[in-house]
Amino acid sequence: MEDSIHEVENENINQRGNERKAASFLDADRLREKLLRPELATLYTDLKAYGEHALNEPLPSLSFRLYRQFSETGERKAYEQAYFDRRGRLAAVAMLALDSARLDALQVLEEMLWDVCGEYTWCLPAHLGTGEVDQVNGNIDLFAAETVHMLAEMVTIHADRLDRLVTERIRFEAERRIFAPLYRDQRKFHWQTADHNWSAVCGGCCGMAALLLLQDESTLRESISHTVNCMNAFLSGYGEDGGCAEGIGYWVYGFGYFTYYAEMLREYSEGELDLLMGSKIAAIAAFPLRVHLSGGTFVNYSDSAEQEKIPSGLLSLLASQVGLQVDLPLHIPLLTDDPCHRWAHLLRNVMWSDPAVYGDEGVSGQVERGFIFQNLGWMMAKGVLHSPGNQRSSGAPLHVAVSVKGGHNDEPHNHNDLGQFIIHCGGENILCDPGAGLYTQAYFAPGRERLFHISSSGHSVPLIEGQEQSSGRQAQAHVLEAKLAEDGGELDTTLDLTSAYPVASLARYTRQFHWKMASGGSSNGAELRLIDHFQWKSRREFPAEPFSSADESDAGYSSIVERWMSRVQPEVVKSGNLRWQGVHGTVHMAYDANHWQVFTEAMDTVDHDNVPVTFYRTSLSWIGAVGDSDHRIEGYDPLETVCEVRFIIEPKKGETEVNMHE
Repeated sequence: MEDSIHEVENENINQRGNERKAASFLDADRLREKLLRPELATLYTDLKAYGEHALNEPLPSLSFRLYRQFSETGERKAYEQAYFDRRGRLAAVAMLALDSARLDALQVLEEMLWDVCGEYTWCLPAHLGTGEVDQVNGNIDLFAAETVHMLAEMVTIHADRLDRLVTERIRFEAERRIFAPLYRDQRKFHWQTADHNWSAVCGGCCGMAALLLLQDESTLRESISHTVNCMNAFLSGYGEDGGCAEGIGYWVYGFGYFTYYAEMLREYSEGELDLLMGSKIAAIAAFPLRVHLSGGTFVNYSDSAEQEKIPSGLLSLLASQVGLQVDLPLHIPLLTDDPCHRWAHLLRNVMWSDPAVYGDEGVSGQVERGFIFQNLGWMMAKGVLHSPGNQRSSGAPLHVAVSVKGGHNDEPHNHNDLGQFIIHCGGENILCDPGAGLYTQAYFAPGRERLFHISSSGHSVPLIEGQEQSSGRQAQAHVLEAKLAEDGGELDTTLDLTSAYPVASLARYTRQFHWKMASGGSSNGAELRLIDHFQWKSRREFPAEPFSSADESDAGYSSIVERWMSRVQPEVVKSGNLRWQGVHGTVHMAYDANHWQVFTEAMDTVDHDNVPVTFYRTSLSWIGAVGDSDHRIEGYDPLETVCEVRFIIEPKKGETEVNMHE
């Protein structure tokens, strides 16, 4: 790759000189034309409403008090809300200013650009330590990089209409804040070698700004070499399976900006440098479709949300460049859908969204019937429930799926969740993952594993001898078996999770999953059988009295507490049978009530956007053989404890008439 870069630098860059064109899509006339397409009507309405509001109000202030909140209290939300609102208003007004008759929009755009150039820092306080001056000068984080990229594209689009002084100041601030420390002084930043989203976003944004703004050819060549190195570091965090350990949200972020830079570099180099090539890139591009379950709901391990609005421009470009098969209905995200109001996604959704590449999930079904990420350690199977001569009242098929997580407990945006699983039915994760919590100072500080969203206590994994899973690379899920039927109808997975638990008395812990779709006859459902097998180093005795509470403060009374997480409050159907009633589907859990006692508690928390949410944690606590005079089970081995449960997934009654098969 470096040889081809060197060749392009010497033969192509110098020849083009100041006439070079890094991105033909950054054309005001083309952008205005695209923005008026019928499929963008809702996006345009959203933009216009947000932009008109911005035209009539001053930008929110990034005050000193807001800036100091993070270092003083760990609070980051208030500053970031004002910061991202400023970016969103700027993005909307830049779009409105495409209308040459809107002189008011152009004037406000100039004021906003001037104001952003005057910000004390383009970084977030959460990325600046204590926020002192020496930590600010020359620092580049995700959002400083996004800001310089946004300004570079805006000044390119509106070059013929902006006041020359505004343009010159943008170039000056880009040089002072970004190009000088990064390319000229060659300051070292942690993200330059990061194997996660930071390298792609920071490197890619600065690299795109360089392609658009830099006039010094030697520095431009340095920027290309530097950015490609960042992109190689980013790709090193992916295996050949294309799996993103950070989850779907960070796939959008990291691989999105990788793609945006790759496309600009490809056009700039007249096709000589094409980073979107190879089987690994194709596998990474396919990741969102492989973890899409149905109805816009995704597998959301790590810090991701279940519902993710994937940029339509990004998917459209990947479809054309790497042959990605998109089985999702067309959805063009609004500017206000993104709490960060990212300009890069907005602009490319307008310019690149192509309805022709999108399929219809209800008609074509899932492109992937399941997938095993061999490197990542995620397994999933998908299918559709059918009933002879009968359909859901909506007329759409009922998609069901299961996903199992392996990996290790030192992944980017890690949660201690080895053995976690998701049961999906009809667009809803009924047994679910909590996803990302609210980002605060504590969320990324030592001791973070005690927080609900990060701890194994917030996931469908057991508590063993009062111990949660430990953090660190040594806590690893060893995959003993992973077999997926070609049609996705069966999945068999066994994980050895012994190293995840710092329990001296535990000799071995394995978790086995068997997923099977019903086939033929009148049956219409799916079943997940889960078997947890605990082996002990010394004899285990049953408690003298039955376990009376699943409150984890009393966990010392029970050697094992199994736990299942859901946003749906379950109900007891009868002894040994619990039911979660979803919107379109029902999940029954059958368990041995003679040996396990059930208890459900509400867990109140807030999500990543600080919105209150309640999860229901259902626990099964080991109580031994209640009713036996000597508390023994025939064939009982005191060196083993086994928990076996069956999760039976069926359509909700009234959509298709079904019965619980016991």
